[in-house]
Amino acid sequence: MPESMTEAAPGFTPGPDWAAPGALFPAKGDVVLIAAPLDVPPERLSRLVDLLSPQERARYQSFAHEQHRARWGAARGTLREVLGRATVRAPRDIAFLYAAHGKPRIEGLRFNLSHSGGLALIALGQIEVGVDVELPRRRRSDAIARRFFAPGEQRRLFALGEAERYREFFRLWTCKEAFLKATGEGLSRSLRSYEIELADAGARLLWAKGIPDAADRYSIHPLETGTACRAALVAEGRVSLRKYRWP
Repeated sequence: MPESMTEAAPGFTPGPDWAAPGALFPAKGDVVLIAAPLDVPPERLSRLVDLLSPQERARYQSFAHEQHRARWGAARGTLREVLGRATVRAPRDIAFLYAAHGKPRIEGLRFNLSHSGGLALIALGQIEVGVDVELPRRRRSDAIARRFFAPGEQRRLFALGEAERYREFFRLWTCKEAFLKATGEGLSRSLRSYEIELADAGARLLWAKGIPDAADRYSIHPLETGTACRAALVAEGRVSLRKYRWP
């Protein structure tokens, strides 16, 4: 793996001077990252839901739990706002195209959305991108790692003490999920079919079954969100990150 493809974890705590600019479309070699709150006032939620397509509105209404419904609607409405500003289109008019495994895109722009707890992250690029955010919750992380992680990942993880292992599990999990989202393969690819190595300096992809140039093709970016959430971005090639808050 070339040293240039090992990325340090960027800070991602948008402050009051990190408001998204009027021009959001990413330049070549750039990825735009947007952090957005999902626990919004009722009037803001109403405006966001009003941007949804009929299919999205039906999905929104299908959630039985009020908080889950509100956060999902806020995330999808915010995505439409962001894409609208980036492409200079009305958010309601954004039409999604879908790849073979269902990953959405729009003409001329690649994007990805992830949300957990009250935080959403949106990534925009001219290359394929994947982003994942997870609010750590108590779960059988050791059992999950043994079942789903590659052997090398397991060896490194279980060499750590219990507390550090629990923290690193979520750091690795978000990197692995972001890779699946970047390739667009989702659950059609086994989590054991590729290996990611974490280090203090960041993370790197060691190999991926069926993608001979994977180690050179993808860069892995663990992200510090400034919250309890863990997050990561995966992008094709080496990229610069532009980070903003929304709205």
